[in-house]
Amino acid sequence: MDLNKVVCSCMGVTSGMIKEAVDSGATTLEEVQEATGAGTVCGACLDDVKRLVNEFVSEK
Repeated sequence: MDLNKVVCSCMGVTSGMIKEAVDSGATTLEEVQEATGAGTVCGACLDDVKRLVNEFVSEK
């Protein structure tokens, strides 16, 4: 997985930033949104953000 890939264009959030949020204790979409801002503007990336949160949480 490319951790430098931008997932949320509105906020400039990458896959790596989502992983960092999960590694720092965020376990839900809402917690990741609070930590990164991903998916909080237009919402087009919400499915991708949810998928990544679930993937990174299950890796822990």
